[in-house]
Amino acid sequence: MKNLVLAFGILILVFGCIDFGEAAPEENETVEPTPEPAVRTPSFTIVSPDGGEVITTETAYGSVDVVLSTSDLIIKPEGSVPNKVGEGHFSVSVNDGDKLHIFSKTYTLEGIEPGSHTLRVELLNNDHTSYSPPIVKTVNFYIEKISTEYVPKDYTVTIHDFSYDPETITVTKGDRITWENKGAYPRTATYTGVFDTDVIAPGGNATVTMDTAGTFEYYSLTYFAMKATVIVEEVK
Repeated sequence: MKNLVLAFGILILVFGCIDFGEAAPEENETVEPTPEPAVRTPSFTIVSPDGGEVITTETAYGSVDVVLSTSDLIIKPEGSVPNKVGEGHFSVSVNDGDKLHIFSKTYTLEGIEPGSHTLRVELLNNDHTSYSPPIVKTVNFYIEKISTEYVPKDYTVTIHDFSYDPETITVTKGDRITWENKGAYPRTATYTGVFDTDVIAPGGNATVTMDTAGTFEYYSLTYFAMKATVIVEEVK
């Protein structure tokens, strides 16, 4: 019995002295940082005016609507800081003239003389400096003045024995009216101080240019009861 107890004690002593070592720590998993998205250089195109477009005007000067299309660009207002790729505004000029800073994708240029012109548009940084390299587009267009002068028209009034046909006629200042006498009696078309055909014999005619605007009830000097009306309008 003493021998069994002694053997058991030796076993305990032996196992107590054995160094089984500490458990190996788990290796930490390496997490790669998420890369920041690449910054893309902004770009734009000139939608309007088209290359070679002819823009008409009725006045001494014309206007052109500038329309731009952008990509990867945020248009920032005046005074924005600091500079950042993908932000900015535009510089617009015609024929290398004064540069206008524009903070939108649409703008109307006024006071452009008739003729051939070159529109230059450059994308700028927030502080008005150029991108590197510069981002520039150009397009040619034409301003053409069209004639707005009124072209006079010709009208006819028929004189019957005791009436005018039509009884009322409306014309524009500068138009011409021809009275044709298809009756049997000599007649006139008269409004004292404004127009007078003089006497028109049967089968004859007379033409008057209407130079004064207004409403005129005219008559025949050979038959005062015979009346009609001419309305003369100003040129629009």
